[in-house]
Amino acid sequence: MLHRFVEEGLKGKSDTTIKTYEHAIKQFEEWLEGTGTNLEDYSRSDVQQYIDYLASKKKSAATINKVWNAIKTFSKWAGKRAAIEDISVVKQPDVKKQAPKGLDKIERNRLIRDMDRIGNKRDYAILMTLMMTGIRVSELVALDRDDVEIGERSGILKIRAGKGNKERSLPLNKEARRAIGKYIAERSDDLTPLFISNRQERISVRSVQHLLGQFGVHPHQLRHTYITGLVRANEDLAVIQSLSGHSSADMVLRYSQPSEEDKHRAVEKLYND
Repeated sequence: MLHRFVEEGLKGKSDTTIKTYEHAIKQFEEWLEGTGTNLEDYSRSDVQQYIDYLASKKKSAATINKVWNAIKTFSKWAGKRAAIEDISVVKQPDVKKQAPKGLDKIERNRLIRDMDRIGNKRDYAILMTLMMTGIRVSELVALDRDDVEIGERSGILKIRAGKGNKERSLPLNKEARRAIGKYIAERSDDLTPLFISNRQERISVRSVQHLLGQFGVHPHQLRHTYITGLVRANEDLAVIQSLSGHSSADMVLRYSQPSEEDKHRAVEKLYND
C-alpha cells in the first residue's frame, strides 16, 4: 500500500517531499503494527495517539508537522478522511516572524578566506556558488555542466531541479564565475554533473553538508546569508523572490525581521555616540 501511495499519491511532488513522506508513513506503519493494526485499518484515535507519542519523544514542532502533513496526504489518498478530523497537533513556531540565522560579514569573510587557503578548487567553487546565488544544496548537487554559462563579463546559472519543480535562471557574479571556471578548467573528465565526488560520481547533499560542517557552517546558512543581504540592501521584493525561488513573498519578508544578534547590537550601541 505504501508503494502505491508513493507512485499515485505523491505524483508530481519533488524528490525531497517524496522521500520525507515515504519515510514518515513507513514509521507510522511500524508504530501501527506495534499497536495491532495497519495502514488499512487505523482510526482517528491511532493518528492522535501517534502524534502525541512523537511529542512525548521530544520531537520538534517542525518534525511533527512534517509527519502530520504526510499522514494527512496519505489519509486523503486512502479515503480515510475521518481519521484526520480534529487532530490536535503541537503548534509550529511562525517562521515568518523569525529571522533566519545567516553569517555576518566577519564570519562570511573568514569562511571564504579559510576555504580559499586550503586550495581545493571544487570545494571553493561549491562555497562560492552557494554563497553568491543562495541556491538550496539540493539544487546545487543537481547542477550539470551545461547548466552554467560563463563569459568574461557575465554568467548564468540555470536551476532546473528547483523546489516545486520550478526552473529559474540566476546571474553569477565575478567571484562565483571565477571559482566555477577555475574548477572546471582543472577537470579532465567529460562527466555530466557540475560537481563530482572523489569517486567520480555526482556529489551528494550529505557530502556538501559534511564539507561545510568542517567549518562550522550548514549549507542553508549560506542561503540565509544571501537572501538577508538582498533584503538589507533594499532590493525589490519581486527581484528577491525571483532570485531565491521562494513561492511566497511572506517567506522573503521574514528575512527583514531582526535577529537576536541585531537586538543585542542595538542595545550595546545605545548612547555610545
